[in-house]
Amino acid sequence: MTETDVQAPAVEETKPEGNEENATATVSTTEAAIIRQLEYYFGDANLAKDKFMKDQIAKDEGWVPLDVLLTFKRLKSLSEDKKVIVDAIAKSDEGLVEVSEDREKLRRHPERPLPEMNEERRQEIYARTVYVKGFAPQNGTTMSELVEFFEPFTKVTNIVMRKYHDKPTKKYLFKGSVFVTFAEKEQCEKFLAQGPLKYKGKELICKMQNDYYEAKKVEIKERAEKIEERKRKKEEGNNALLAQLPTGACVFMEGLGKETTRESIKEVIRALDETLEFAYIDYQKGDASGYVRFNKQDAGKQLLEKLTDKKLKIDDAEVTAELLVDEKETEYLKKIAEEQAKRKVNAKNKGRGNRGNNNRNHHSGGNNKRKRDRNAEQQEDGDGGEPPVKKDATGKEATKPTAESEAKAAAE
Repeated sequence: MTETDVQAPAVEETKPEGNEENATATVSTTEAAIIRQLEYYFGDANLAKDKFMKDQIAKDEGWVPLDVLLTFKRLKSLSEDKKVIVDAIAKSDEGLVEVSEDREKLRRHPERPLPEMNEERRQEIYARTVYVKGFAPQNGTTMSELVEFFEPFTKVTNIVMRKYHDKPTKKYLFKGSVFVTFAEKEQCEKFLAQGPLKYKGKELICKMQNDYYEAKKVEIKERAEKIEERKRKKEEGNNALLAQLPTGACVFMEGLGKETTRESIKEVIRALDETLEFAYIDYQKGDASGYVRFNKQDAGKQLLEKLTDKKLKIDDAEVTAELLVDEKETEYLKKIAEEQAKRKVNAKNKGRGNRGNNNRNHHSGGNNKRKRDRNAEQQEDGDGGEPPVKKDATGKEATKPTAESEAKAAAE
């Protein structure tokens, strides 16, 4: 599965102009599908980014062998008979695809050169492209269904199924939204002006692609501002806790024995000065170092004044004590304030969680589904200024026909 499936819409069943041989011929459903696929392969949207097709076109004056085109799964699923394929494209009145004299190769007509994809061209395409959201992402909406849905509108030239990479399943899943490009800007405006559209009973959101991008820019900016606001409030809260912590009250101890415990540290310190009040001893048994934090201002200084050469003996181990000052003290107290803030949040969340704990296990499946849906919505916000280039499973641009051209033509 690719990040984005793209597809040209179905060709109208019509008689080709100027072709007396086929003047009375009609286009069957299968032939219309074949025409749709071939004109997509050789169309502007695909050739602008399909490296494999561009490489094939460069080899032989634009001619691409039918044997190569039949390696594309989508076309192959419609027909493996070269005669059927050639007869079908001969009925198209678009004039885009030309058949070789030996009927073994196809090419984009030389009189229909590929437009240069520059910024002006890109903006021109955006100006006739709409964003439509509201299709069922989890109910297996297919490209064929979308082509059928947009077929009545004149004239749709390209449909892009927007997808995101779902990390749990390692698959690209449909977001439920598409980009639909029309041949002319006026046709695009007419589509938007006709009023609300529904798909399987659900009203669709329709807007110009440029309006969608502008709205996303505003949404991303607002989200970033909210994140910054949360960071600011968090920092303010941490600073408030930091201001409540006494300074000159933190002592770093190094050289502690493997059997030393918090109680043995307390006993030694109390023996030196029983007026000292402990806030917390940041130490685990077996560690060679730890911190002692007191409740009162300058209590650490008070302890150091009782020591000779900053040494004290704990459980037969000679321990060196260091009073934290300046940057060392600030960094340690910041860490303490952050931990205190986290404990407050966790305690608050735990209280909320306990109220619904009895039903938690019964709703895990629903939670997972909601999470997937949220992921799909969040991926909506990750779009850049251009429709994405499809990639293979490794994240690289595909170069093989089955991974590049066929994936772009759309997965079933």
